[in-house]
Amino acid sequence: MEQLINGGSAPVVAGAGASAAAPVAAGAGAGARNGAVRVMRWTNTTSGFMLRRMAALVSDGSRPDKVFKDKDVNFVAKALKLFCGEVVSPTQVYNHLRKWRQKWARVSKLKDLSGAVWDDQAHAIMLEQEHYLGHCKDHPKDAEFLNYPIRFYTEMEAIFANAMATGKFALGSGEALGQNQADSVGAKADAASPKRKKGNFSEEEMLMLTNLLDAMNNVANALMETRPAHVDANLYLAVMEMSGFSEEALIVASTFLLDNKAQGRGFVNMSDAHRALWLRTFLTKNYYV
Repeated sequence: MEQLINGGSAPVVAGAGASAAAPVAAGAGAGARNGAVRVMRWTNTTSGFMLRRMAALVSDGSRPDKVFKDKDVNFVAKALKLFCGEVVSPTQVYNHLRKWRQKWARVSKLKDLSGAVWDDQAHAIMLEQEHYLGHCKDHPKDAEFLNYPIRFYTEMEAIFANAMATGKFALGSGEALGQNQADSVGAKADAASPKRKKGNFSEEEMLMLTNLLDAMNNVANALMETRPAHVDANLYLAVMEMSGFSEEALIVASTFLLDNKAQGRGFVNMSDAHRALWLRTFLTKNYYV
């Protein structure tokens, strides 16, 4: 199987036989032995590793049309296993990459938002404070993409940018970015219902479905965040006026402290020396120093 990640209006499929079935068989065997299919818990570290490997396959010039083969996805899955020690299937890599394509679609639309300014150095979509607060109140899911550096922007741009720039997608907006190899298990069942047509979802609907799944997976956290958010008026200046750090690094730290209210209040009450120590420790852990 070959699957267009970007740059075309339809997937290119070839040889979707034994090679596509092999990962499924292996996964089924593992599931039988362990009693259940292991769920991959993606973190920023593992997501970044996957995206960098996929971006490298595009940037090295060997795939000018951004066509990925089964062997490419298998290679990334195996490399990820060596990196994090967890068994990762090609299907999981495909599905997670699809989620990042949805993020890129949202970023692309927000860059065209009225009043938005794109900071090319920080890779951030900047809004005036009043506009930012109003937009996030109406669209809370967009908060992660506004007024601070977008995580893994460079990698997403390398993988998805050309398709977004021309308004084209590798697949129909309702289709998976890569063929979910687990679907081959139910191929016969689908063949038994020839009149059933595959849903053709719009990109907005796909984004809504993705957000719904994310909300279901994080329902416990949502229930905990029932109190109105309180932002210390002095937090922004307390962070951004610290000397010896880049503006990008300070924005990252400021965003973290806004999301973690207790640490934000603690930071405001620190002495300058302790603030500098906290920033060096935090930014080192997050690879900004």
